[in-house]
Amino acid sequence: MKQIYTFFMGCCVALLFAGCNEDTGRVVYPYSCPQMSGLTFSFTEEVTATDSIWFSVEITDPETPLSTLEVEVTQGEKEIFSGSIRTAGYTNQVSRYGIYIPFTSQMEEGEARITLTAINVEGSEAQQTKTFILRRPQIPQTIYLHYADQVIPMTRDADNPYEYVSAAGDYPDTWSGKISTAGSLVDSELIWGYAETNNQAGLVSATGAGFSFHFPDWQIDHVTFNTFTFRLGVIGFQKDIRIGGVLLEASDGYFQAGISFVQGEEVEVSGIEDLEGAYNRDFFDYDPQTGKLTFLRESGYWEVYYSSNYNYIWVTRMDDVAPDAFWLIGHGFICAPVWHEEFDYDGWHTDEVARLGYVVKIAGHTYQTTIYLSDTHEWGSFEMEIYSDREWEKTGGMELQEGSLSGDVTGFAVSGSNGFTNAEGFVPGYYRLTFDTSDGVSREKMFIERIGD
Repeated sequence: MKQIYTFFMGCCVALLFAGCNEDTGRVVYPYSCPQMSGLTFSFTEEVTATDSIWFSVEITDPETPLSTLEVEVTQGEKEIFSGSIRTAGYTNQVSRYGIYIPFTSQMEEGEARITLTAINVEGSEAQQTKTFILRRPQIPQTIYLHYADQVIPMTRDADNPYEYVSAAGDYPDTWSGKISTAGSLVDSELIWGYAETNNQAGLVSATGAGFSFHFPDWQIDHVTFNTFTFRLGVIGFQKDIRIGGVLLEASDGYFQAGISFVQGEEVEVSGIEDLEGAYNRDFFDYDPQTGKLTFLRESGYWEVYYSSNYNYIWVTRMDDVAPDAFWLIGHGFICAPVWHEEFDYDGWHTDEVARLGYVVKIAGHTYQTTIYLSDTHEWGSFEMEIYSDREWEKTGGMELQEGSLSGDVTGFAVSGSNGFTNAEGFVPGYYRLTFDTSDGVSREKMFIERIGD
């Protein structure tokens, strides 16, 4: 009976201070304001973006029930966080309410504030504000670009502390990737990935989706990333390259097109400044007086690739098999007349034009390819084999033997796998290789002619 009496008396006290709206029947409480006490924060003066912070506070209103506690973090006019906490009764304890401070594009270091607004059921409110300095995360001198199973360092620009630039290379014009603060995504404190807009990034987890890199019709030498705007960019150029009037389109690091050529006809090229250095010696003659090429090989449709990074024109038919053509596959060579240090590494590719040698038929049983050979490769040599296709097939390929080599043979030797490699006395340079297959497999002859340094 004592408990019932206490409850009844409490109800009477409440009704003494509350009225009733005659139209709605809703209880109307007297005017009062919530009060906040015991407000504590997990930080003092500074917060770094990507940190999690918390606060605790007790809210009371002895006359009017509480409704919500509104939480807002702002920097200038920009809202960083907002949340709403349900606060029931006349007293409510909020303990260690957590707030994640995101790192977003355009975020500057400077003053920010956290505002707490306690509201009761009648709409009266009380407010507490704490100001603090918002800091950007420390980003290292080198960050890392991840795409196509590659990890490529990006170095901070000397003139712009927000701008990072990748190493030089032939980058595709469209791909998906991520950028991280460590070489391993798992070990990275910050990872930039998916955003709704092409060439824009946002922070993601190690397993999150990548951003969309999209620069069609560009020859891309470097990728750039701005850690203030989270914007991707390029160092390169958009080019209008035409061969025989056909526009070469930028794709996968090359300008490329399928072009029909007629043997013996002149071919006009535009958009390549150093055509004399770029033209393919196995397919064209170059006239320095007119600046035009003359097509030498079989009339028909050919696949053409141009790289501004290597300044070279590849002409090929990627599906050809012997005896229509042969394939040089190996390491320590490039088709361009100038050596490039990237070719000191890796090799034995069957699907990358720049890493292949297309051995074109120039007569009935005679084939030719012109390549720069170097023994500066990380494996201490050059070595290649002659295949009948790009699927490692040697049944119809060439099997060189002792005595197969002639011409400028100093520094050349038949390899253990019946291809060829360097030997004592080799001098790097540009070599034309001519093959005679008239005697059949294992009886081929290779004539070597050094045509440049």
